[in-house]
Amino acid sequence: MAGLNGIMDSSLSALLAAQLGMATTSHNISNSATRGYTRQDLMLSARRPSVMGYGSLGTGVEVLGIRRVQDQLLLGNLRNQNARLGSFDVVDQTLREIEGLLGSVDNDHIGNALANFFESWNDLAQPPFNEALKVGVVQAAETLVAEFRNMDASLRDLERDLASRVAAEVQELNRLLGEVGELNGQIILAEAGGGSANDLRDRRDLVINQISSIAALTTRERDDGSLDLVIAGRTMVSRDRVTLFEDSVTVQGSGFTVGVVTAGNQQQVSLSPGRLEGLLTAQRDHVTRLRNQLDDVATQLVDQVNELHSLGQSAVGGRVFFTGSTLEDIAVNQALVTDPGLVAIGRSGLSGDNELALAIAALGDNAAGRVSVGEAYRGVITEVAGDSGNVAFLLESQEGVVASLEARMASVSGVSLDEEGARLVQYQNSYNAAAKVIQTVQEMYDTLLGMV
Repeated sequence: MAGLNGIMDSSLSALLAAQLGMATTSHNISNSATRGYTRQDLMLSARRPSVMGYGSLGTGVEVLGIRRVQDQLLLGNLRNQNARLGSFDVVDQTLREIEGLLGSVDNDHIGNALANFFESWNDLAQPPFNEALKVGVVQAAETLVAEFRNMDASLRDLERDLASRVAAEVQELNRLLGEVGELNGQIILAEAGGGSANDLRDRRDLVINQISSIAALTTRERDDGSLDLVIAGRTMVSRDRVTLFEDSVTVQGSGFTVGVVTAGNQQQVSLSPGRLEGLLTAQRDHVTRLRNQLDDVATQLVDQVNELHSLGQSAVGGRVFFTGSTLEDIAVNQALVTDPGLVAIGRSGLSGDNELALAIAALGDNAAGRVSVGEAYRGVITEVAGDSGNVAFLLESQEGVVASLEARMASVSGVSLDEEGARLVQYQNSYNAAAKVIQTVQEMYDTLLGMV
């Protein structure tokens, strides 16, 4: 009887293991398309054998647990690379928007307006002199001024958009941090009795992956199953306690800092790579810098044209051609708009004197030993194009790195329906075999009882 009892117990353990294996495989198949799901694996081990005089006799199979199949080092690397991808992606998008504002090679808004402005002066300078062409000079100048002001308004709108996106990213980051804290609390409770909250852990990892695209992070796992989440050296989540970021982001040196509040005290922490840093980098290093550079071009145009035009003689003497000095306030002298005849062509005001008109026309490409207005503007455009090309290259390379890591993660943690189908058949066969053994043992019991 003892021998049959042992066989029955061993077969029952196999039956239970096969049932759990089929349930685990079914769960994997059901979640094969679930975002963030990590394949689960039934861990089995042979039970401690019974030691007999003739050797050790097996006692069946023991279920050790159900584990998530995951490579933590690979996951950490993926999160780091995902943060860099977030930075490059935001900067690339912003540079594409800037290029759209500036226009294409065939339709360079400010560049074309500058060329037309200086060409109008060249036309005015050609004999025989035509006073009516002064109207064309003023009109070309007004078109150029309109392009400068439109660009200023567009860049300021882009700055405001980036600032609002920064605030939105901080809010989303805080929401996700709070969710990690809640999941930590749920996992602690679920695993307090020694179990494993695999699906909750999957959800937490998915949320942390979303955080990593906003700001780079590191994690530390505690014995109770909770994860401490660290951003820029600051512990933002500890068990179910969460420290939130403030909306205020400031420039500090070559980087950025963001405010956090702990125990009522505001502190500043350095901002990690990610979409949030990318937005701030795009705003400071590309949009604001471009507006400042175009301000310099406008200032150079105003200074150089006014310097020459003020030397000229019209019906009422010399006067400035432009007023203002930046994209925002540049304007054509209202007196010239009212009466284009006041546009000066030469120093003397005598018929045939076109010295100043020729000199102003030359400012587009030749500023007498100085960098011309045209050259200054083309330098700005070239820099933008260079930045855009570099970032696009970095983005493409980073996308390849992230895609490679995601593929490796999928090969480790992803669900293969073919493999799960094979496991399902394996567990089914194991279940049927164990049931057959139990049936056989039952028949042997019946035979023994019939002999009594």
